[in-house]
Amino acid sequence: MPFPTSPKGQRPLAPTRDGLLPVALRRDLADLNAQYLELGLLAGSAPDACFGWSEAVRRCIAETDPASRARMATSPFALFHVALPGTPPWEHPPRVEDGLPTAVAGPFHARCLSFAHQVAFLAMRLVEGSPLAGRLVLGLSPAGEAWLRELRPSQVADVAADPGLIRPRWPTHVRFWAMFAGAARRASPEALRWTHCVGLCLLGSDEATPPAGDATARRGARR
Repeated sequence: MPFPTSPKGQRPLAPTRDGLLPVALRRDLADLNAQYLELGLLAGSAPDACFGWSEAVRRCIAETDPASRARMATSPFALFHVALPGTPPWEHPPRVEDGLPTAVAGPFHARCLSFAHQVAFLAMRLVEGSPLAGRLVLGLSPAGEAWLRELRPSQVADVAADPGLIRPRWPTHVRFWAMFAGAARRASPEALRWTHCVGLCLLGSDEATPPAGDATARRGARR
C-alpha cells in the first residue's frame, strides 16, 4: 500500500487509507488502539484478562515513549481481540438484579467500560461494511458477526458489560512486541509495515476459544 507524500516530502507514519478500511475507520481504530495501550499500562500487573499481557510483554510496551506508542496505535488491525459470546444478548433475558451495581466503580473501571462500548460500536460498523474487515481487524468470529448485525443500540450495553469481550493479542509473544516497539521507536514506515505483515500472520495464534473459566465468568456477570 503506497504512502502519500507530505508537503515536506516526508512520508507519514500511517497510510491515509488501508485496503479494508476507509479513513474514518482507520482514525477510530488508531484511537481505540491508543486507549488500549494506555489502559493496559494503567492496569499494571492486576489480574485483568482484558489486559493479560505477560510481564515481559508489558515491560516491552511500558518502555516505549508516548510518541512510539502513538505510532504503534496506527496499526491496520486492533491490538486487542474481540471475543463475542456464542449467543446474542437477547437470548439471555435480564434478571431482576441485573443493572443493580454491587459497588461503585472507580475512574479506571469507568474508562474501561467506556472503551468497551466504543469497541462494540466499532464492531457494528465493521460488520456493516465487510465481514473480512471484522475478522481481520477485531478477530470476530462468523457466528458473532451474524448476530452483531442484528444488534440494536439498546443492546450494546449488554455486550460491553461482558467480562470476556476484550482480550489481548499476542499476550506472550515477546519477540513480536519487541519488533513492533523497535519499529515504532525508529519511526520507520517500512519497518512498521513489515511488523504489520508479521502481525497479520500471527492473527489467531492467541485467539483460541475462551476456556471454561471465561464462560463461567460470562454467565456469572449476567446473574
